[in-house]
Amino acid sequence: MRTLTKRQREILDFILETIEKYGRFPSYREIGAHFGLTSPATVSQHLEALAAKGALHRRGRHYSPAEAVRRDQGIPVLGRVAAGSPITAVENIEERIQWNRLGGEHCFAVRVLGNSMVDEGIREGDLAIVEPCDEVRNGELIVAYVGEDQEATVKRYHRSRDVIELRPANRAYRPMRFSTADPHLRLAGRVVAILRRF
Repeated sequence: MRTLTKRQREILDFILETIEKYGRFPSYREIGAHFGLTSPATVSQHLEALAAKGALHRRGRHYSPAEAVRRDQGIPVLGRVAAGSPITAVENIEERIQWNRLGGEHCFAVRVLGNSMVDEGIREGDLAIVEPCDEVRNGELIVAYVGEDQEATVKRYHRSRDVIELRPANRAYRPMRFSTADPHLRLAGRVVAILRRF
């Protein structure tokens, strides 16, 4: 990694502190507000410079710290996700999974509550490893935030022309249906692994 300027080091430290505290990369707005930068383009220039010097990796629109500068160890467990009725999602890091080969660099984990996915072998207490993404295919297992309170749930994703359906894997539960225009439905990502401790 090439030598950073004082401002680049400060921005990198802020990024690492945010990841350590919240388990996610800070937004352009958060970086700009912290350093008094009013233009997203200026923030982007700093991130590009950090990537050019090897402090950050870039994949599409997403950045992540290079392994050499990371402070966190493993995949962060950010909270709990419902496999039943949705629950309010609180992104507090509960622990870290040390198996760093599981999932990609941006993956995070949520703990499953409830039994709406039990017919697929997903039980309460399991950890769902989630890969953030903007789009998924029909039939994929996903985590989504729903409603004004952004409650989290794990379900199978199905989309028709005007409706998104989040389907359980338990006959005791009904699918959750949303308009494709629903502003309170947000995809967190696809589930790439389920971990269970015995």
